Amino acid sequence: MAETTATSEETTEIRRLASDSKMVRTIKAVEFDLMGYGLTKSDICEEIVAWIDAGERVKATTLHTFPGMLGQRAFELKPRINDRLFYIKMTF
Repeated sequence: MAETTATSEETTEIRRLASDSKMVRTIKAVEFDLMGYGLTKSDICEEIVAWIDAGERVKATTLHTFPGMLGQRAFELKPRINDRLFYIKMTF
């Protein structure tokens, strides 16, 4: 499967949602992972906005392993936060 990039509309919507962390939901596993690194959902949202503002690529993909969401369009980015590479996957 060829790699694709999110459309400008999708990227704009991701940025809009990440700009207000109250609009973002995480799964419990993510919350625990973030706590282990001393990070919050707001920290990650700020990094998503910074990633997009820097013109970094937002990769479009499809969910393959989330029950009830198989085949749904998703987006990936890999920002470096506190000298650690993070893999972020999100959907609308």
